Amino acid sequence: MDSLVALKGLHAAGVKNDQIKDLDIILLPENADSTEELYDAQDTISLSKLLKAEGINCANSYDLGLDIPTKERRSNDIWFGHLYIFNDTILPILTGAISGILSPLIMDWLKRKDKREPAGMVHVVITVINEKGKTELKYDGGPEGLVKIIKTLEQPSDES
Repeated sequence: MDSLVALKGLHAAGVKNDQIKDLDIILLPENADSTEELYDAQDTISLSKLLKAEGINCANSYDLGLDIPTKERRSNDIWFGHLYIFNDTILPILTGAISGILSPLIMDWLKRKDKREPAGMVHVVITVINEKGKTELKYDGGPEGLVKIIKTLEQPSDES
């Protein structure tokens, strides 16, 4: 898994490739690709619990034995941190879990669409790593857009 070179922050914190090689997805701190002090987004923890309940073989920083503080934000934005997906067959389950978390935010977003009051946004970096290479998506936008984008990742490529 040469693609794991991008996880500098985890390697610097002592996580070995052996700990994550058999996982379908890892949910990492927002700044996992830096060498600065790591911090988790609180919404990442909620997403991790939902995915585990669906039977996804995943881990977050706590599961990897890291003592990382959680960054609490007091806004209606959702911060999912950095998701590394090594098994793209789990994308439909990921879409369902994220949609479940985002449902209240999506409804609120739609209600406020024409008003000046700011609606919540979603912040996430998703990296899908498979035999074809690596696809990375950094998303900072409305909740319905994220669900649509993840659904496009679910579509099989036309390339042979």
